[in-house]
Amino acid sequence: MDANYYQQVSWSCMNKYVGIQTTDGKSHDGFIAHVDQDYVTLAIPTDEMVDRLTGMPAEESTYRQFGFHPGFFPRRRFFHRRIPFFGIRDLFLLPFFF
Repeated sequence: MDANYYQQVSWSCMNKYVGIQTTDGKSHDGFIAHVDQDYVTLAIPTDEMVDRLTGMPAEESTYRQFGFHPGFFPRRRFFHRRIPFFGIRDLFLLPFFF
């Protein structure tokens, strides 16, 4: 398929959870955050903050500063990955569950 086809599909799937396979064999999944003339940008969720934090901060005075209080868990973080349209082999919707 050509780049114009993937650009149109990306526009129609904007802000949806998709999977992308590239011509070099890699696969990525995330939300389509931005589409321009040559690239699609995925917001890929990561549990980086949850993995780094193994509980409450050491000092109780920093709870408010970092938004920690009992029952609160940090939000998922996203990192962005730009993928050129000419490098996409397949683009498909994925189910997303909370």
